[in-house]
Amino acid sequence: MWFKNILAYKVLTPFEYTAEELHELLADLPSRPCGQLEHLTIGWAPPLGAGHDRLTHEAAGCVMIALRKEEKLLPQSVVREQVLQKIAAIEQEGRKVSARDKRALQEEVTLHLLPRAFSKSDVTYAYFDKRHQWLILNVARRAKAEEFIILLKKSLPNLQLEPISVENSISRTLTQWAIEGRLVEEFEFKDYCELRDPRQAKNVIKCLNQEVCSEEVTQHLLAGKELFRAKMMWRERLTFILEDDFSIKRIQFTDLIQEEAEEVSSETTIDQFDTEFVLCSGEFAAFLPAILTALEGVAEKAVAAKPAKKGAVAA
Repeated sequence: MWFKNILAYKVLTPFEYTAEELHELLADLPSRPCGQLEHLTIGWAPPLGAGHDRLTHEAAGCVMIALRKEEKLLPQSVVREQVLQKIAAIEQEGRKVSARDKRALQEEVTLHLLPRAFSKSDVTYAYFDKRHQWLILNVARRAKAEEFIILLKKSLPNLQLEPISVENSISRTLTQWAIEGRLVEEFEFKDYCELRDPRQAKNVIKCLNQEVCSEEVTQHLLAGKELFRAKMMWRERLTFILEDDFSIKRIQFTDLIQEEAEEVSSETTIDQFDTEFVLCSGEFAAFLPAILTALEGVAEKAVAAKPAKKGAVAA
């Protein structure tokens, strides 16, 4: 269970639930297949996958949960073609087709095609880190994170979260590091970055297979461009792309981590899941404070007072 992306949130209402208690809270919104006339369904799924019924999995003080989304694949071009055919048939009869009629035809065609449409499913993983009071999501986009959090708040109505952010501009910090040709201890630039003109956001330069601290990149930065996305390495243990909204993408664990995973005896798939989960969450528990410190501090709200247990649900 290696996360490839991180969007990190601070839990403002302390999370103190056991895996069993959280399972009971999530059980009211389980995932299920789409019905014949449903476009989409969304709900909680077992993190260990098919064949398991627990909606949570705990290891080393972290509790994993998984959201499963299923939606029907109904190409709009097909719907549009059939609607146009129906409109043409009506007009051939000498009748006019109003905007309301077109909307009704759109709905009629969609309902007719939905039962025969293919379905696709997608699973999003996240875990609560009890020690640090974090929610770590394996997603690359804020929109997908918000979709996850909306459902999570339905299961945990009193849940309060805030994206972990830094006080200083990440773009300015990255730009300064690149111009000076040095980073803080434990971090180093790799061979990918993106620059933009702060006055024209669409004016972007992508530098692939190009050292961030190279003369070519530095010249662009000295001319006024900002470094807003860069590939970096931490402690020779993982590489990642840091963006200026503190999203961390394309994470790759180096051979050092993979060798540690191989040294652990894993006789079952659950053992393998636990090994990877413990190593992954353990790395992030050290990595996130390090990158926050490197970027000069974390901006977060004070932790709220301890909530009551199940009578007034909180996470």
